[in-house]
Amino acid sequence: MKIWTSEHVFNHSWETVTGGQWQKYPNPHNQAVVGTDVVERKVENGILHTSRIISSDWGLADWVQKLIGANKVCYAHEYSKVDPAARVMEMHSRNLSFNNVVTMEEKMTYRPHPETSGHTLMTQETVVTVQGVPLTSYMEGIIVNTVSSNSNKGREAIEWIVDKLGKECSALSISSSLDKLKTEILDLKHTVADSIIQPAKQSIDDLQERIQVDLQKLGSRVAQPVMLKAEENLAASKSL
Repeated sequence: MKIWTSEHVFNHSWETVTGGQWQKYPNPHNQAVVGTDVVERKVENGILHTSRIISSDWGLADWVQKLIGANKVCYAHEYSKVDPAARVMEMHSRNLSFNNVVTMEEKMTYRPHPETSGHTLMTQETVVTVQGVPLTSYMEGIIVNTVSSNSNKGREAIEWIVDKLGKECSALSISSSLDKLKTEILDLKHTVADSIIQPAKQSIDDLQERIQVDLQKLGSRVAQPVMLKAEENLAASKSL
């Protein structure tokens, strides 16, 4: 058995980080996860409980997969609870695929940083146990190294989605402000010449259209390569 632990501080509020956590897949940084499916979601006593099935490519070498008999796409169960009053998010996951050989149990916790306002402290612990195959300790070391690498990618994914959501919110805010400005301009129609009103209105319409196009391009540039990678991973798993 090997235990891997880590801490990381995000330069974002707890609300921002936990909101991004739900939306970070798919992403261009951590392409190991190829799918998420919500099995159950409920709210009890103000706490959000969610169960999901996570589909991922562990990226293990072919000889390792032959040794333990695993497919490239593996599945795990994730249970999480979010307490907005206490500002705590906990996520527990355990692998479902080939768990008779390898057991991976992970716990991640997000809390406001105890000393720095506006920052979020993430703690992570993963317990890996391999049994019933040769080179047990060596296999555990390989899996722990993979977990460490994917953890770094996961942090990058959080930063990516927070930045992406920030840009989208900013663009939507600008568009909303332009709507208000356009209404105010039309309200001036009775006191200002139509030759001034119409060009101003047209300029606002053109700007809003460009904002929408830019948002669509941003989503396409991010989603296309990620979705292609996910399709390739799923196709590869079906061919085994």
